[in-house]
Amino acid sequence: MNEILNFKSISGCIKDYDMDKRIVTGYLSNFGNKDLHGDVIEQGAFKKSITERKSNIFFLNQHDWKQPLGKFNVLQEDAKGLYFESEPLIDTSYSMDLLKLYDAGIVAEHSIGYSTIQSDYDQKENTRYLTELKLYEGSAVTLGANPDTPFTGFKGLTLQEVNDKTKAILKAFKSGTFTDETFGLLEVALKQLQIQAFELGTKSLKTPEPIITQLENEPNESEVIEQFIKSIKS
Repeated sequence: MNEILNFKSISGCIKDYDMDKRIVTGYLSNFGNKDLHGDVIEQGAFKKSITERKSNIFFLNQHDWKQPLGKFNVLQEDAKGLYFESEPLIDTSYSMDLLKLYDAGIVAEHSIGYSTIQSDYDQKENTRYLTELKLYEGSAVTLGANPDTPFTGFKGLTLQEVNDKTKAILKAFKSGTFTDETFGLLEVALKQLQIQAFELGTKSLKTPEPIITQLENEPNESEVIEQFIKSIKS
């Protein structure tokens, strides 16, 4: 039995959100998928937690216990994974930011904070099957953020996906209605995207890829980012 608190994120897990009612629905975890750590969460892993301690499982912002969003009106397993429907989010500045980030497509993942109670290891498959987990919280996370390595979700993106995420953040920046903390988080994300774009560009020099032409006089993406960051700081 392992009582150490762990975190796992999944992308593409938002089913719906209602800006007016402040309710979010989606999945906190998927079943049957082997992650980068060689773990597979089995259906039934959350059953005991849901039965015994649902009222003590919280919906958080970025795994931050100082920023609770509320609790879950619905929390249940289905064939796909751990499905949830939130209660109306607590009326705070950070929860309003979160709804705007959902709306802008910047928050694209959810994550769980848990400890492993029971698991089985298959040496041939080099896979650990998690059969019982103690669930403490589910979180909305920005672009794959987690407490240890922020923005790990950028790794493995294509250049087009990096560009799409950059444009989404720049568009959100222009609204100018986020808290300072959220602006800071988005600024870090932009810088991380720049690094990822540079790494992809360096890799493409070694492994030629189809050339994407740039329109004449169209500003370079990194220049736009730097200029925008300077403008919001001035």
